[in-house]
Amino acid sequence: MNIAKFSVSRPVTVTMRIAAMVLLGAICLTRLPVDLLPEVSLPSISVVTSWPNVAPEEIEAQITRPIERAVSTLSNVYEVSSTSSEGNSSVRIQFNWGTDIGQAAVDVLQQVQRAQRSFPNDPTLQNPTVYKFDPSQMPILTIAVTGIADQVKLRTLLDNEISPIIEAADGVASVAVTGGQERVILVEVDPARLRAHNLTLSQITSRLVQENANLPAGIARQSDTEYLIRSLGWFTDPKEIERLPVGSFNGRLVTLRDVATVSDTHAETRMYSRLNGEPAAGLIVSKQSGANTVNTAKAVFKRVERARELYPELSFHVASDQSHFIEHAVADVKTHAIIGGILAVLILLFFLRNVRSTLVVALSIPVSVISTFALLYLCGYTLNTMSLGGLALAVGLIVDDAVVVLENIFRHIERDGKSAEEAAVTGTQEILSAVVASTLTVIIVFLPLLLIKGQAGQMFAQFALVVVFAISLSLVDATMSVPMFASRLIRGEAHRENLSNGHRPGLLERAFAAAGRFFDSLDTTYRGALYWALRHRFWVIAIAGAVTAATWLLTPFIGTEMMPETDTGDLTVRINMPVGTALDKTDAVVRKAEEIIMRHPDVEMILASAGTGMALRGTSPRLQGNEGSVTVKLRADRKRSSAEVIGELRKELSQISGARIQIRSTDLVSRIITGGAQNIQINIFGNDLATLSSLARTMMDRMREIPGLENLDVNWQEATPEVQWRVDRDKALQLGVSFTDVANTLKTATSGTIASYFQEDGFQYPILVQLPESKRKNVDDLMNIPLALAGSGGASGEGAQHVLLGQVAQPEFAVGPSDITRLNRRRYISVSGSPQGRPLSEIRADVEKALADVQMPAGYYRDWGTSMKRQQEEFAGMGLAVILAVLLIYMLLAAQFESFVHPLTILASVPLSAIGVALALFLTGRSFGLTAFIGLLMLVGIVVKNGILLIDYTNILRHRGMDRDTAVLTAGPTRLRPILMTSSASILGMLPIATGLGQGMEMQAPMATAVIGGLTTSTFLTLLVVPVVYTLFDDLANLGGRGKRRRAKAASHAEGNGHAQAEATVVTARPDAAS
Repeated sequence: MNIAKFSVSRPVTVTMRIAAMVLLGAICLTRLPVDLLPEVSLPSISVVTSWPNVAPEEIEAQITRPIERAVSTLSNVYEVSSTSSEGNSSVRIQFNWGTDIGQAAVDVLQQVQRAQRSFPNDPTLQNPTVYKFDPSQMPILTIAVTGIADQVKLRTLLDNEISPIIEAADGVASVAVTGGQERVILVEVDPARLRAHNLTLSQITSRLVQENANLPAGIARQSDTEYLIRSLGWFTDPKEIERLPVGSFNGRLVTLRDVATVSDTHAETRMYSRLNGEPAAGLIVSKQSGANTVNTAKAVFKRVERARELYPELSFHVASDQSHFIEHAVADVKTHAIIGGILAVLILLFFLRNVRSTLVVALSIPVSVISTFALLYLCGYTLNTMSLGGLALAVGLIVDDAVVVLENIFRHIERDGKSAEEAAVTGTQEILSAVVASTLTVIIVFLPLLLIKGQAGQMFAQFALVVVFAISLSLVDATMSVPMFASRLIRGEAHRENLSNGHRPGLLERAFAAAGRFFDSLDTTYRGALYWALRHRFWVIAIAGAVTAATWLLTPFIGTEMMPETDTGDLTVRINMPVGTALDKTDAVVRKAEEIIMRHPDVEMILASAGTGMALRGTSPRLQGNEGSVTVKLRADRKRSSAEVIGELRKELSQISGARIQIRSTDLVSRIITGGAQNIQINIFGNDLATLSSLARTMMDRMREIPGLENLDVNWQEATPEVQWRVDRDKALQLGVSFTDVANTLKTATSGTIASYFQEDGFQYPILVQLPESKRKNVDDLMNIPLALAGSGGASGEGAQHVLLGQVAQPEFAVGPSDITRLNRRRYISVSGSPQGRPLSEIRADVEKALADVQMPAGYYRDWGTSMKRQQEEFAGMGLAVILAVLLIYMLLAAQFESFVHPLTILASVPLSAIGVALALFLTGRSFGLTAFIGLLMLVGIVVKNGILLIDYTNILRHRGMDRDTAVLTAGPTRLRPILMTSSASILGMLPIATGLGQGMEMQAPMATAVIGGLTTSTFLTLLVVPVVYTLFDDLANLGGRGKRRRAKAASHAEGNGHAQAEATVVTARPDAAS
């Protein structure tokens, strides 16, 4: 079927096809959800087990190891890591990419249940809980709330009223409230008054549990009516709690107010939180799995407006908003795509010098782009930076086919004098095979991406499909729409606008005329250069080889990385004081850090917390009095990057003595992809924790000297100073006291015990029994806490005597157990740091040098962390994709040209792009990561297209009877303009992305930079090298053909008899004799 002829003869059909695709794409665009990245599934599962008050060594031996042993037998396990801390075991299983996480969770649960059979028989040991790690459930919004000075009222209002309002928003999974002070009914028991009335803490707690209850009973009947019987015992007022009888002494009733003070207040403050220096609370919003971030955030903001109307005294401040970054990142990609499209159209106008013909080509851009949105919607994808980045990078490629077809149509009009309709058919048909082949090469290079697992596969599969679909549509438009439009819009015009006699040319016409003269000169110059190259073929090959080899000289100066760091405008400052530092002292240091940070002109807002290491983004698993953090939001209109601000703040914060301060940018992309930041990490393996700690400190001291390696830390915390109570079990038994009595009394006295809950307006607040702060901080005071009564059978009365804590237990000042971390069933400690201002590969090389002479004891060794190993695996997978793409292109070209040699000629242009890639990355200071690898893959398909155009037309001319050199000298200048047009359009289409300007553009910039650099050098080198290589291979083929003919002729002569051979010998010898 002649597609061009069909399109020219059926313009309405072609127009309706375009209209249908555009309409469908436009409708789908309005329904596409917006997100930052494609959905990334991290095949990771955690198993958490709680066993209160048990030391890490026992947790490791009796809980962690059995679970590790059980789950390690599962298939597709990548690694198993664990942390055993006091009272808690956490085992994380990472599976290979592509593992069905749902089925893996079921398998893990089954293995854990088997491991439970070997667990100790302890009623306090809780069943293990299995969690699937879902990066989409990370917090997407952090909202700080101020306006009420009373922190108890503020926290209560957020818990009871504001949080439910926001949780009702579509897509919200949970709203966590942090900061402020939680309301409690505090019962502060005086130990002296307890002893005076012969009571104990456990009795007070028991009385509160017994008396605060509403219990149903049976049914009463009176006449014909039945009544439900209920016993009402709930406390209705804190004063009522004070009047609660708790015992009797000397014949008199003892009420709670006789031995304790009851107050409606808050528990002991173990964390301080502030917004810009003022007390604040926070709302941390997490979205549901699969929910769209932007839509969820919009729904939350509507609910926040509703809360403002209901509670005008509250002030809501957005401290962190993923959706804001996502929307701006997506908008910036859209803007760059539009700018790139305009630049591509302008360069085409410069080459074509005809507004109508440029319009014919330019129409393929919106048609292909808008139609691609239908694919995104129907495949269930989102409109994210990767899918839009694919479209933005494809803008320059979309016009390639249309340019080549239109240029060939023009040649038929100019050279053969054909009408526009006839030229549209013959010109398209002549170039059709080359256009299809060149487009298929670009499509083929992306197919290996669909086979790659891991981060690259998940991140770039959508990117690849978008580019493939857009380019496929552009091929359809080039072979159908361009001939149809050309036959109706061009009307026989050539590239130049015809000027009638006496017509004074305008500015545009004069520019077109100047461009025409430039191209004529360029054609002549190129023809001369090509003629010289064919005369000096080995010089050309030598120069091309030397230029390509020069790539290796630049390679050491180009760093490598997994993904470029994105500048979200959010920073996190972590503050660590020596272990055991009191909360008040930590808070004073955090306040100093707040003052320094707020003085910086680029800082808009800060959220600070003392007592936890996570600010208001969430709380750490346990509150730590020696830790603090500050979340910093930078101004949107700042002139400096986050990295520059970090450098300035680091110098200022280093003035604070006695604190270890780390500051880093919040890299949203890395957090979504890997669940954490991209760090340099060294794992040290061994058995003895003290030896591991010593080695870690030694390595960390050496790594401190490495420039660009900041925020050095170990994943192991020093032991916390403790007061340990040793119970004399024999004496305790004689006095009727158990170890549990001692432990529970100490817990109630120091941290408090929730005895019951006070009900008010449908909400409940804990009733906390505890000693006054002045009576529980000193060891001597704790010695006099009554544990039980003895002497009168434990009954209250004059004859009863108290058993005091000091009678059965003695305090010892010591250090508590440390956490135990394990990786693949071996103990380890890791030293990690974040790269700042230098490529990851350079810092890694420096780390190797710094640690080369560290002596490791027998049985101890070090290795790179998981993220570093993953990077190597990802790079190996991408390298395989490039090799596979080249092989597939060779197979395609061999099939098209029916030759094993011509594909090698065309593929000779691929190495020529290497110097351009290296030079572009070197000059821009960018590292070679996964996105640059994708650019390299795309480049392979693009540069091959130019070679196809040259070789295909050369073969056509030779088939028409032209000799080889003449065909090469004719095909080169003929295809010069299409090659320059397509390359220029691709380069300018990607140029806005290569600048890296805009939020989130750091991801796409190395990709576009690699393509621009490689395409620039390969285009100019291809124009000379490919024709030369073509003639060399042709000469080799001819030599092989002549050799075959000589061998065949010799064989035919050898078929004579011996007489003929002798005669031939004599005849052959005569001339020699005569001479």
